[in-house]
Amino acid sequence: GIDTDLFYPMDTIRREPGRIITTNSADMPLKGLYYLLHAVKAALEIRPLNLTIVGIPKKNGKVEKLVKQLDLAPYVNFTGRIDHERFVREYAKAELAIVPSLYEGFGLPVGEAMACRVPVISTTGGALPEVAGDAARLVPPGNILALKEAILELLEDSNQREALAEKGYQRVMSEFTWEKTAIRTAEAYQELIHA
Repeated sequence: GIDTDLFYPMDTIRREPGRIITTNSADMPLKGLYYLLHAVKAALEIRPLNLTIVGIPKKNGKVEKLVKQLDLAPYVNFTGRIDHERFVREYAKAELAIVPSLYEGFGLPVGEAMACRVPVISTTGGALPEVAGDAARLVPPGNILALKEAILELLEDSNQREALAEKGYQRVMSEFTWEKTAIRTAEAYQELIHA
């Protein structure tokens, strides 16, 4: 379930042009940040943008080294550890949220971004498509070119971004609230009891 008391749209905050956001709490290769950083580097050759990464890179870790190697420091901002209120504000400022994971068991970042009414680009790694449904732009995991193209296309198309934002928000509200999760869990127990 997604806690819609903690993750919600902030319509009073204006989206910043070219701003994309991702969450990366650790330098875990499965999170796919390596591919996103390469996609951002390639997209920057076409248009200006900046990437906010919610989290802290490991000191002298692979992510920190890759940001330096790709000369992305001026375009990438790590927030460090932040509280939920700031997290929601960071989502509100972004034109796109990206979940570049190679694999996810559920995909909370997709649901949280959708609950904040931010259009999402997600990979098809693991359970991510189950959460995203048809309410996000889906790309194959580890595919830098597909990620770059999705970023550029959506940053150029405000109508498509708005449609995805609304579709994503409605999907979370109808499928992934804690109330809906509790009801479905109870239904599953009922089925098992009566089977």
